[in-house]
Amino acid sequence: MNQSSVWVVDTFLWLFAFMVARSREVKTWQVILIALAGFLLGMTPFGYPVMAFVKTAFVAFGL
Repeated sequence: MNQSSVWVVDTFLWLFAFMVARSREVKTWQVILIALAGFLLGMTPFGYPVMAFVKTAFVAFGL
């Protein structure tokens, strides 16, 4: 997969998360967790900052 197709996938994931949050079928915090998990599982370029955020959150909450 080349870099431009990865950006297309990332854009789709952000759009999907935004549309799910706007539908009000799930809570906003659930959409955020689902989106973070998707970027981590997909290991897209946004996966690395997400991984750093998750590690920081685990340290902050003592997990």
